[in-house]
This record gives sequence, structure tokens and C-alpha cells, in this order.
Amino acid sequence: MKAFIITLMQDVWSLSYAERCLQSIQDTESDIEATLFDATTPETIFPVAWTWPTGKKITCSKTNLLLKPYKTYDNNKRIAAAQSHFRLWKMCEAMNESIMILEHDAVFTNKFVQPKTFKGIGAYSINDPRGATFKSKEYHSALEDGFNSVPWIAPKNIPQGLPGHSAYVITPWAAKDIIDKQDRIGWWPNDAIMCSQLCDWLYVYKPYFTKTQGIKSTTSL
Repeated sequence: MKAFIITLMQDVWSLSYAERCLQSIQDTESDIEATLFDATTPETIFPVAWTWPTGKKITCSKTNLLLKPYKTYDNNKRIAAAQSHFRLWKMCEAMNESIMILEHDAVFTNKFVQPKTFKGIGAYSINDPRGATFKSKEYHSALEDGFNSVPWIAPKNIPQGLPGHSAYVITPWAAKDIIDKQDRIGWWPNDAIMCSQLCDWLYVYKPYFTKTQGIKSTTSL
């Protein structure tokens, strides 16, 4: 499977995290063909209809979901991160094959062998949720071995998605679906727009293949 590691190519720290991710793929002998993917930055973002709040929380009139502002000092970094994922969704659709999307903080802990999927799975996380998402221990405890629907940890009117959104596999049809939804709803952070309330094709796989490296988020700085 082809994998793309979202990397800030001009940032020595991002490059070092991505290189550690690459090394972990080799160390675990994972069945992955991985390359670095040049991330969108605040300097290279393109105009979009960004509808996620930056001030007070709001209820989205199109989805009836409660949207809460992220702790972000520079919202252009949040937009840039979303556009990096978007560009890979577009690539997935154009390639017409499933791909793995990795953020530079992902590291492999087990050998990745593509699980046998079933109809209806559009995308699935391979990441250990512990330390990577809201109420991560509860998230982890709610999962059984195999494919799981996204567990309900937050209230059901708050977007609930993949743990950390740092390591997942997505199919071409799911990539197209999320792009279409984004066109209708407006642009949200990538880990919010790809939520179980909007995407019934979203799953989490356990045992996990990756975990996060425990670094500070580059979008929150």
C-alpha cells in the first residue's frame, strides 16, 4: 500500500519526526511503500470557504452539530493542515486506489499488513487512541479487536472522529464523499469534517499499528 507522510519540508523537526516514521516502517517490516508529502503551510494555503468558528462555539445550520473553536494561535496553520489532508484525498480519488495518510508524528509499533475489509468501510484509523484524542482511555476501552465503529465518547452533537487523525487508510470513494461534503458544508479542520455523524463509513481498527510520538501539535502553536 502507498503511504504519504505529511511533512513540513523546511522544518528540521518535522523532517526528523517523519524520518523516524519512515524508520519505524522499515523496523516493523510493514507492507507499505511510504514517501514524504510536502505539507501545505500558511504561506501556501489557497482560498477556501472556512466555516469552522474561531471565536465562540456555534451550531452548524447545515449539520446541527456543535462546533467549538480549537486552541490555535494562528488559524492559518489549522487551515493549512486541513488542506494537506484535502490534497491527499484528491490524490486518492485521482489514483483510484486506497492510500494511507500519515502525519509526521505517527510511528509504527507493529507490522502493518492490510486487514481484510468489508463493504461499507471507507476509511479506518490504525492509530492507538491513548494520548491522542479526547478521553483517550475511554476511547481505547470501547474498542474490540477488528474493525470498530467510532465510539461515542463526546456528546453526540459534537463531531466525533478518528483518534488523532494521524494515521488512517482511505478509499477513493470515501475520499470523494468527504470532498463533496466539504463543498456543501464548508471547510472544517480535517479531523472534524471526517466525523462519524457525517461519515457512516468511518471505522477504527484494533490491534493498532501506530501511535503518536508525543510531540507538540504544529497546528496549535
